[in-house]
Amino acid sequence: MIFPLRAFVIGLFMVGLINVGAPYSMFVLKSSQWAISYLPLSVVFLFTALVFANAALKSTLRITGLSPGELGIVFIMSLVGASIPTWGTSTYMIAVIAAPKFFASPENQWQEKVVQYAKDWLMPRDDIALKWFYNGLPAGESIPWGAWIAPLFWWTSLVVAIFFLCHCLVAALRKQWVEHERLPYALMEVPRQLIEPPPGSNWPGFVRKPVFWIGFAIPFFMVMWNVVTYFTPAFPPIPRDLSDPIRIGRDFPAIHTNINWAIVGFTYFVNLDVAFSLWFFNVLTMLQIGTFNRFGYSLPGLDIYTLGGHPAIGWQSFGAMIVLVANMIWMARGHLGDIWRKAIRGDDDVDDSNELMSYRGIVFGGGFSLLYISFWMYRAGMSIPTLVLFILATLILYTGITRIVMEGGLLFSRAPLVGQTFVGYTLGPYAGPESNIALGLSYGWHHELKGFFMVASANSAKISDHMQLSRRTITFCVMAAALVALVVSMAFILYMGYSFGAYNYGGWIFGDGSKVPYAESLRKIGLSAPDWTRLMHLGIGGGIMSALTFMRYRFPWWPLHPIGMPVGVCSYPMTIIVFSIFVSWLAKWAIMRSGGIGLYQKAQPFFIGLIMGYFTAIGFSFLIDMAFFPGQGHSLYGN
Repeated sequence: MIFPLRAFVIGLFMVGLINVGAPYSMFVLKSSQWAISYLPLSVVFLFTALVFANAALKSTLRITGLSPGELGIVFIMSLVGASIPTWGTSTYMIAVIAAPKFFASPENQWQEKVVQYAKDWLMPRDDIALKWFYNGLPAGESIPWGAWIAPLFWWTSLVVAIFFLCHCLVAALRKQWVEHERLPYALMEVPRQLIEPPPGSNWPGFVRKPVFWIGFAIPFFMVMWNVVTYFTPAFPPIPRDLSDPIRIGRDFPAIHTNINWAIVGFTYFVNLDVAFSLWFFNVLTMLQIGTFNRFGYSLPGLDIYTLGGHPAIGWQSFGAMIVLVANMIWMARGHLGDIWRKAIRGDDDVDDSNELMSYRGIVFGGGFSLLYISFWMYRAGMSIPTLVLFILATLILYTGITRIVMEGGLLFSRAPLVGQTFVGYTLGPYAGPESNIALGLSYGWHHELKGFFMVASANSAKISDHMQLSRRTITFCVMAAALVALVVSMAFILYMGYSFGAYNYGGWIFGDGSKVPYAESLRKIGLSAPDWTRLMHLGIGGGIMSALTFMRYRFPWWPLHPIGMPVGVCSYPMTIIVFSIFVSWLAKWAIMRSGGIGLYQKAQPFFIGLIMGYFTAIGFSFLIDMAFFPGQGHSLYGN
């Protein structure tokens, strides 16, 4: 098939729209967040509107319209583009590299302790440009783009290399995950059915099912009922929680009873044992945290971006993540061996003609990217032990979270900790001040992992199964979407800062969130030795995960899937979504027990309806905020 030019152009338009709309909604409208999850609100709402408009035009005007393959290209580019702004990469990166100079003061001594150790090309140095960015541009002045060009060029080169390396990993693992292990890719069930209508129809198959509209009506009615309260506060809203938080006892974390209808819908397409493990490990870690609190067990220092509400839990979970990724590589060893033989020896028995990249491109392209990333970090000030551990930890986290989202269908998920935390406590004083400050700057692209490129790339690989297109074309579209999104989102966030004043946004990213990297870096510089207690908990977590993995593959009756341990911990966002996971698991369990696979299939449109009704209503709420409540919107999604 020839290159789908019109789909590519529409995809670029969607990428631009999302990367302008996401920061505008978050910082100016104060409405729902467009780009925070692994299947963002903006993508579902805008793509669904495109699909239905395309079907209507094809049905009424008898025109050709967009084909399923072209719709797939638009969806893939939108999904990849939505992984970049706000919590993804670009916005946080600008906030982190701008913070040291702007927030330096005699009290925090950042000028002496942070700025002097940071390379000149890593951050803007113009005090006036930074002041205007945070406070707004004075009348008659123009935006000082020149202060940002050099640092953002070098950061963009690093981020693009990281994106390309991640896509190489996705291309290497696609066949193993999709064809050999047949992971469910639950988040892609709705896009798949939107892209692929039944034979002889222009409309998605589920719209003809009455049960779909029943599911659609439930969240749509509840959200739109509450939208009425925007105009008349006396109108009684429908509560989002079924009851007050449930507590087992004093010092134990609470179980929130919030219902997220999209989570309920997507979890229905997750295997029962995986869904069970996600909520079971959440309860288990809640009991562990409560026990730690009762006995007064704590670790010195609060690890920002560490899951579990207790540092020990986060480190145990990271140990489990290491074992998860190691086992995943072991299971794929045969396929990875084929890739190596094809790349190095040109083995004719290995066919890579229908992959996202040639196997030689994966090996040599990924290797070159890794070398550039290493050299970049070395020049930024990281010592060789620091950058080796940091890159290793980052790749483990990225690959592990991607696998968990593919198998667990999680809209929201965070890593157990971030790579900077692992390196800081593992090396202790041996990292050195310059390495620690370089690690602090790296929070710009490696931080909360609420939504990041590799998951979007992996989901795109799954959607490629349903498109009559060369997967090499898909790779080009993925990387083009990522680059355009990066440039557009960075330019727009700078424009917004100089127009409104970034410090006026409030919230985490341009406030405390941009200060945390340097506070954490300075605290780790003061460590006198590696933290052996944290490393002990990492080992404990790895040992438990190894035992769970052994039981899983050795005994078919074993009920716990090990995937729940790295992320099913009692912390945000799991504490917010775990009740929805439980409700969906219970419903699917009851359906399977009472009607088997037949009833499960008949009920699928109902759960798709829950997803579509929820996202549609949130999208309408955003439009109402934009029309009637700019600057005082209602964030129904993403917090």
